[in-house]
Amino acid sequence: MAEKLFLLDGHSLAHRAFYALPLLQNKDGEYTNAVYGFARMLLRLIEDEKPDYMIVVFDRKEPTFRHKEYPDYKGNRKEMPEELGPQFPLIEEFLKGLNIATISKAGYEADDIIGALAKKAEAEGMEVRIVTGDRDSLQLVDDRINVLYTKRGISDIEKYDYKKVVEKYELEPEQLKDMKGLMGDSSDNIPGVPGIGEKTAISLLKEFSSLENLLANIDKVSGKKRKEQLTEFAEQARLSKVLGTIIVDVPLDIDFSECRTGEPDNDILIPLLERLEFASIMEQYKRKEQIDLTDLSLKELHTEKEIRSLFERIKGNGKMAFDLILDNYEYPVRAEVLGFFLALDNKEIYSLPFNDNILELFSELFADSSLEKYILHGKESFIVLKSRGISLKGFVFEPLLCTYLLNPSDTLPSLEEQLRKELGLIIPDGVSDKNKNGIILSRMYELKEKLDKKLSEAGLLDLYNEIEIPLVEVLAELELNGIKIDQSYLESLSEKWEGELDSITREIYKCTGEEFNINSPKQLGFILFEKLGLPVIKKTKTGYSTSIEVLEELQDKHVIISLIMEYRQLAKLKSTYVDALPPLVNEKTGRLHTSFNQMVTATGRLSSTDPNLQNIPVRTEEGREIRKAFIPEGEDYLLLCADYSQVELRVLAHISGDENLIKAFRNGRDIHTETAAEIFGVSAEEVTLDMRRHAKVINFGIAYGMSSFGLARDLNISRKEAEDYIAKYFDRFPGVKEYMDEIIKKAETDGFVTTIFNRRRYIPEIKSRNIHRRNFARRTAINTPIQGSAADIMKKAMIDVYERLKREKYRAKMLLQVHDELVFEVHKDDLEKTARMLKEEMENAVILKVPLLVDLSIGKNWRDKEDYHI
Repeated sequence: MAEKLFLLDGHSLAHRAFYALPLLQNKDGEYTNAVYGFARMLLRLIEDEKPDYMIVVFDRKEPTFRHKEYPDYKGNRKEMPEELGPQFPLIEEFLKGLNIATISKAGYEADDIIGALAKKAEAEGMEVRIVTGDRDSLQLVDDRINVLYTKRGISDIEKYDYKKVVEKYELEPEQLKDMKGLMGDSSDNIPGVPGIGEKTAISLLKEFSSLENLLANIDKVSGKKRKEQLTEFAEQARLSKVLGTIIVDVPLDIDFSECRTGEPDNDILIPLLERLEFASIMEQYKRKEQIDLTDLSLKELHTEKEIRSLFERIKGNGKMAFDLILDNYEYPVRAEVLGFFLALDNKEIYSLPFNDNILELFSELFADSSLEKYILHGKESFIVLKSRGISLKGFVFEPLLCTYLLNPSDTLPSLEEQLRKELGLIIPDGVSDKNKNGIILSRMYELKEKLDKKLSEAGLLDLYNEIEIPLVEVLAELELNGIKIDQSYLESLSEKWEGELDSITREIYKCTGEEFNINSPKQLGFILFEKLGLPVIKKTKTGYSTSIEVLEELQDKHVIISLIMEYRQLAKLKSTYVDALPPLVNEKTGRLHTSFNQMVTATGRLSSTDPNLQNIPVRTEEGREIRKAFIPEGEDYLLLCADYSQVELRVLAHISGDENLIKAFRNGRDIHTETAAEIFGVSAEEVTLDMRRHAKVINFGIAYGMSSFGLARDLNISRKEAEDYIAKYFDRFPGVKEYMDEIIKKAETDGFVTTIFNRRRYIPEIKSRNIHRRNFARRTAINTPIQGSAADIMKKAMIDVYERLKREKYRAKMLLQVHDELVFEVHKDDLEKTARMLKEEMENAVILKVPLLVDLSIGKNWRDKEDYHI
């Protein structure tokens, strides 16, 4: 059976891929959609067709002989998109990594080189397949040369053999260049004969066989006008045929034996795929080393002698990698410990029981700060050990925490995926989930070395070591402490809200004249848009959209809309908090233990689950009623809340360096009143509450990169008024405008922005061709350094406060972190000294160009608080 040579038109296929896929970028802002589409098409081709030889042919920038023949050749071509050009070197690097030959030659187009290679290979007895999005190659088709034509995009491929060409054009493949001479080709600016299209050209060639024979027998052509056209444009037709003919005698020095398909060069391929962030392709081609379990010593220790021997070895090792095996990693406060693994290196793993005797022996190692701890589940381990009165010190490494810092916008991988991605190692099938963690643990030393290097290269080591690692213990403390809730109050609130929902439901039914399921989007859509005839704003695949955005747009159209919005808000808060909180109370502690998530948000802010405390409304009466359920433990304790005052605006003053903004904060002036006075042209004393409210929206809106459109919507004013407000703001605070312009330029240049603590956020969409994505990316670039720095300040404050609480033995516990607020449970007798300590540590967590201020309040619940001044 003849061997197969595949010839690919590199430029044609790259263009197809570029336009077939939306713009993609890696974290460095490099465009990658053409590379990705080209790679996917190529890999599928290799898998389906299994070519023996492959060559990718590229065009060159230099003019070809066709330009000398006809200077206007391809003169109508648009400039290559600026997002596509830089992707060609990446495609060539990808091909180099796959060990696929590439070729180009000055003075000739890719079509000509393909033609010459096809004829040479055919003469050597090969089958040839030309892969292209250009129909010109169809003229090369014969018994051994076929064309795989990409019709649309990169996946719809049509095969042309000799029979298919004849069926489609009713001409021999050889005659297609004659056809081009007659009809021209607008894509290449080949003129042809005016007035002659494909249908006429085919008809003429079926009668006269070739262009030369046709022009020699013009007198035999029917139709006076056609004769005149052919006579007048005969030379143009001959030129057009020359321009459209593929040259098959290009001088090439090539040895097909050097173009045989083979194994990829992973030293080139893998780093490129990592750089381009082609995870799925990397999984296909990455050299994966299956961990050889015969090399591992996985020992279960039971006797006191074995365990004590291991204890002594660890003491002299200086490092200790371990993982506690829990039955529930999501809720470690409630989890049972099934045992734990220890690893001294990548060869020895030990499985130990988890009991009082083991804990008593190993508590010395856990508490030894000079013994470095590498832990798979850091926060969970702190919770388990703390709950048993065991101190854990020397914690320096958690692999997923490193991965989060390096790529904060990405979905966090599993530990097994991380092992595969970072070290190219896979765990064999058949290994239990429990033992998988032990095997992963054995590679912790390699992981630390690799991830430390990545953190160092990205300038993230200080953030990791000084903020993120110490914070793990603090979050464990918060989760372990929990907070008491008033369950009887929540029961009565649930009954009250149920009655209110019933009342709202009856009002809605009055509006419609019939009963229906308000919670059903389908039934609600029918009522609103068919029965009541309200204007349809948006449709989904399943019917009418009744989203909050749609309802807000319809709010002034019918009284039922406000009732539905009120019903939804109350029903959601009731189900999410009022009814959901009591079942979450831990039976052993009688407290609610929320989970704080350190590795979720792209900005570095903490989030929480079970319950999500961040989503309890602050300003609505319903939100305040929910907060009333959070109470201290007993009559001798109070809730003490410490809230950073306008921290994001203070961060904005610091990073923008705006003199007026800095001066206002340093002088202790109310920044919202200051802004209102400037915008409305009045003195500070004349600023009304409504003016200040407008100014507050403007201040925070600017910090979030809000447009005039967004500001007009939020303040219910005209676009022109919003533009005037923003212009006046920038006149007053020009440094803020300079910061915004500079940070956008930085994001465009670097592909990322950073916080005060050097936390990174990658923003590849900053170069998107889609204006909406690009504008969103610009707003993200403006806000991330502000919001991320505020998050870092809060984390630093939490660490400092926690250390003081431990060191000085306050009768106080840190319970919650929500937005810019910390909530503590404090004994009344220690209230003043705890409050002083909080204010001192939080206001000095970091030194900015403006002072950080903390507002304190106390109360018997989280709602009913009064300001506390010291």
